Amino acid sequence: MEKRYAGKFQSISALLIGFLWFSQMQAQAQAIATASPLTLGSEQSSLVAPQVMPGAGNSVLLAAVRLPDSSITPTDQTPTHIGDERALFTPTFKLKALEVLPARMYFSSVTEVSQRFESNVLSNASNPKRDYVFRVLPNVTLGYTILPRTNVYANYFMIKDVFACTPLLNRSTFHSISGGISHDLPLDRKSNLQLNFQARQLFQAVNLQQADLLPGITYTRALTPNAIGFFNTQLQMRSRNLFQGATREIDPFYTLGLVVRKRQWTLSSSATLVNNFRNDSAIPPVSNKAIIGSIDLSRPVSQRRLPGLDAFVRAEPIWNWGSHRAPGLSGFDFRLFSGLRYSFSKPSIGPQMERLKRQLKLLESNVQSTGAI
Repeated sequence: MEKRYAGKFQSISALLIGFLWFSQMQAQAQAIATASPLTLGSEQSSLVAPQVMPGAGNSVLLAAVRLPDSSITPTDQTPTHIGDERALFTPTFKLKALEVLPARMYFSSVTEVSQRFESNVLSNASNPKRDYVFRVLPNVTLGYTILPRTNVYANYFMIKDVFACTPLLNRSTFHSISGGISHDLPLDRKSNLQLNFQARQLFQAVNLQQADLLPGITYTRALTPNAIGFFNTQLQMRSRNLFQGATREIDPFYTLGLVVRKRQWTLSSSATLVNNFRNDSAIPPVSNKAIIGSIDLSRPVSQRRLPGLDAFVRAEPIWNWGSHRAPGLSGFDFRLFSGLRYSFSKPSIGPQMERLKRQLKLLESNVQSTGAI
């Protein structure tokens, strides 16, 4: 009896594994259309609410380079990549990946290659300098579900800009290595609250070392079957080395966003308000305020032949003020991007598998009890 049910249990488990994987991928590909779990860079889900990308520093301004003998520090907004996740693997590979990789492990990779027009590359209040910029931005997250709603993760991303007419800005390549923990608190069938804490080390230029502690809270809600809204507040505490607190600066961020999907088109928009409070040891040692807007329109290049590859255009207006016209921290900058975005991911199905095992064991126990009678 036990061997017979054990065989049935294994067969049913194998079929349900495939079904769960297919369901997860379908949910990701139609995240907004079905109000399914959608993430901003990692494929962890809780009920129907999306999550903020662990490790990407959701909408955090990142200093890209430090110029010699200058306070100029061009800023950049790290993309949240809302709705970019796609299922890139063939059905055969999906099943093999589930067999080989741990069920509780998840990963996400989003690589963006773009070109852009920028109206004020040095962020000056007067005499703006325009330029053409080529960018490569890979972003990789690897995580593990330690509890049904709690994840630990590690993240790496790089920003490399090549300026056509401003060669002094080409000296540096921005790297970020981080680790963190996130926990989801489902509020109802359409809303989710995520608590997140991240520690990261930044590598921006030669002889420039900075580290951040990033606690944050994100609220997401499915507004309609085709639209999801989110609000994120995050505190960036910057120092020279990890876990030193805000010895250089402390920066609160507030982001409000909306994602709308219709057929194959995805429109995402967000607005971020940031207040940078810097002391004399900060780089640069000047406080300022900024508002960063972002409107991104994307569409798959070919869902059948090139799944996961999207073409996109994105506009980013940036307003800087409160820096007493300091170079690199003042003036208005407008960026117009166009390019390709390639993404793939594997979700964590550990909690689902645990529930499935309990249900199958209960079913087996009921069948045995009925047979005994």
